[in-house]
Amino acid sequence: MSDSSQRMGNPSDLEHLAKLFDGRGNLADKLDEAFSRASRLGVRDKLVALRPLQSWAGETATDLRRRAAILRAEEGDPKAAALYAGFKLEELKGLTLPPDALLIANASVASGDKFDAAWLKRKPGETYQDWLQRIPGDATAKVSGDKNLGEVVADYIEFTALASTVPAAFTTAVLGTVSLVKRFRRGDLMKAPGTTLAQILRGRPPTLLPARIAALGAQIGRSTPTVVLDVLAGSDRLAQLHGGRLHAWEANLLKVGHNVGKTSRAAGVSRLGALRSGVGAAARTAGWWRAAGIGGSVVATGVGAFDVWQEGNPVEAFNRDKLGYASKVSGVAFNASLTAAMVAPNPVTVGAAVVTGAVYGGITVWQNRDKIKELPGKIADAGAWAGKKISEGAGKLADGAKKLGSALNPFD
Repeated sequence: MSDSSQRMGNPSDLEHLAKLFDGRGNLADKLDEAFSRASRLGVRDKLVALRPLQSWAGETATDLRRRAAILRAEEGDPKAAALYAGFKLEELKGLTLPPDALLIANASVASGDKFDAAWLKRKPGETYQDWLQRIPGDATAKVSGDKNLGEVVADYIEFTALASTVPAAFTTAVLGTVSLVKRFRRGDLMKAPGTTLAQILRGRPPTLLPARIAALGAQIGRSTPTVVLDVLAGSDRLAQLHGGRLHAWEANLLKVGHNVGKTSRAAGVSRLGALRSGVGAAARTAGWWRAAGIGGSVVATGVGAFDVWQEGNPVEAFNRDKLGYASKVSGVAFNASLTAAMVAPNPVTVGAAVVTGAVYGGITVWQNRDKIKELPGKIADAGAWAGKKISEGAGKLADGAKKLGSALNPFD
């Protein structure tokens, strides 16, 4: 198919045709089923002539999707680059497509044969998040012609992402351990992770917090209207009425919701109405900060789980990148246990968050130890490259100025 003819097609038609090749229940599945049946009957050798069809079906479907992606890129579809890379539409549903990362990628796809877009293609076992992290660095290397500069950009993006997760994992592990020690030594009640600010404003700061900061936080809390503080930090009154706890950060939100829903049902409210009452009471008990933390943790768990699922067979994924796969799996486990601890703080959920947080943080740091060591040298090399380019640009600018001055000088 020529470049001009593929631009006359309809991307949806090409994607539908691709599904006929490798979609569920279509050609590729039927070929696999035929070979499986032949093996059970002991006549697999009779289908040897059909074996090339298996790879042909997959390759043809991939080619059709890439051609469709080129058409989508020309129409400005933000999903074009990801589709060209080899991801399917159903894999991209509900996922964030950052415009800054995809801008140059989509431009490369739209240029077709004028620009080599092979660097965009999905690598074996590469997930959507891995791909999104890789393409800015590869694009920088492609545009600048300097591989080291591309690696610096990629490492910076990766370390920026880790800076928002790894410290949180270690912090949860440390604070959770302190909480567990207090629980078993003095019988203190467990506190939900992510409620430190609420505790400070209520005048109940963690013991590790400096006294000056604790006093300032308590003063701010006292000067904040009770209604506002309840909305942000959670309602102690609801925690006492329906959760059997003195403070909102100690309350089991599932218990609060269950008790309120049960009371509503006893008063003749419908199941849906009782559910709404229970969820509302749990949300008011949690407060905005805790509820937002739970929501973010749920999203992180879902994104991480989807990322692990995209890796494919767990054994193959682990053998392909042992530390990388272990980091992803432990990250999912940490976010899941953190969600449970924020919803229902108790020795089991907090203990799980402590263990998974320490494991995830430790594995991730160990996985990136070489990159951390090499980053200063790479940055220095990138700086030297930038200085060279600036010097070359200044020289060209000076030469251009001389030529312009010569052209304008009537006596030259």
